[in-house]
Amino acid sequence: MLLLFCFFKVLFLLLVETTGTSYDIDYHGLRTTEGTENFFQYNYTLDKLSELRFEASGNIRQLVPLDDSYEVSMRLSRADLTTDDPPMYDNIMNIQKPVCKFMKTTYRRYFYGELKDISNLPHYDSCPLSPTDYWVRQYTFEGQDYSEFLREGRFKLECYLIKDDEIVAGVIGESTVKKVAATE
Repeated sequence: MLLLFCFFKVLFLLLVETTGTSYDIDYHGLRTTEGTENFFQYNYTLDKLSELRFEASGNIRQLVPLDDSYEVSMRLSRADLTTDDPPMYDNIMNIQKPVCKFMKTTYRRYFYGELKDISNLPHYDSCPLSPTDYWVRQYTFEGQDYSEFLREGRFKLECYLIKDDEIVAGVIGESTVKKVAATE
């Protein structure tokens, strides 16, 4: 669930190109890496309310304790809207930090404030993280607020949990941003 929130938040905070253009975002869903089921179970709903407005709710069950022996890796990549298969992605953001440092820095700065009143996700000072059930209810992402920063492309956000330099869990979210044809 946090990845879904991160996906839209990061997408809009990092992409700058054109003003005065309308865009449509197609979210292609999440897929997990092998082993994720040993660390997390989740379900979520995502409703597209308009071209740039989404509402998400979900639940995540953390199955194992997480501390600084694990790292969180987040990577955002962009590819042009071409027919390349697979697309050639360029890295535009890469963060990798121990879990507790991630909570006190990245999570605190970019995510906690918007989630604290609509979820039971942990406080940024709560680390290590014990196994528990988390929920997020009716997080509404208002992409219109960021529309002047959008640009076309295929976007991929990868979030991994790493232990001893090995990916042990992860989710990958993908989306396509396209200009909306002008209507007259």
